[in-house]
Amino acid sequence: MSFCRLEPRDNGVFVLTLASADEHNYLTDEAITELAEELEKVRNSPEVKGLVTTCEVGTFCAGLDYDHHAESEEQAENLAKRVAKVIRLLLELPVPTVAAVRGDARSVGLALVLAHDHLFVWDQAVLGLPEAQRGRPLPDYVPTLLRDKLSHARLRKLLMLNSQTCTGKELTGTWLSTDGADGNRQVVLDKAIDLLHDLQVGDGANFAKARQMLCAETCAAVGITHAELGSHKAADPSWTLFRTKMDDLVLKEEEEEEEEEEEQEQRSYSTRSCSMGS
Repeated sequence: MSFCRLEPRDNGVFVLTLASADEHNYLTDEAITELAEELEKVRNSPEVKGLVTTCEVGTFCAGLDYDHHAESEEQAENLAKRVAKVIRLLLELPVPTVAAVRGDARSVGLALVLAHDHLFVWDQAVLGLPEAQRGRPLPDYVPTLLRDKLSHARLRKLLMLNSQTCTGKELTGTWLSTDGADGNRQVVLDKAIDLLHDLQVGDGANFAKARQMLCAETCAAVGITHAELGSHKAADPSWTLFRTKMDDLVLKEEEEEEEEEEEQEQRSYSTRSCSMGS
């Protein structure tokens, strides 16, 4: 059984389904090669108007298999570098892309999700980065994708440094590209396809360039150098410093909000205790 299959649907929408035999959809050498080939077919098709990436059963994509195909750090690093080509192809596509995540997404499988323009997710799907817990490094494009797509600095920290997971339902409202969560897996796919039917893109090259400008640091991390605004900003230390300061500011605001909530809970508890005592 192959890793994925590509099917044309109505109105130029293509559906790429991850469907490996083990139901984990690990990104092995063979899987990455096949995935890249299918994305190149999408890029070169004159009929394509949009791409939905989804899974058939089980996990959407478990990323790297650290117990078998990526046991050593060298193996994992080589596979992660090859996944960068897949991320690059997604960022270069001249049409809108949607991840219809109907199962769990972990490790660089989560990066695969983030590389899409839009996201519909099964509300029970578990998303996370186990690398910190397993003592494995993350490729550069993972933190940059998190910065580009996740508005909450605190959640980025929990995902990357604590290996904390979140569900699709919890994700809604925190992810810049999350269009919704649903408890029905088929509805997740249907909504993703319907979204592409409603989107209109004029010049594909300009659309891809606009996407790259929004994901400047990620583009640099996967080797895209022609993004006019993106590549020079990503390489500019002042731009990196600016992004870091903005992240620190957001994190500080979130910490202040948490402290305020804790104080309110404490005051509420004290009020209830006084009422019970009287």
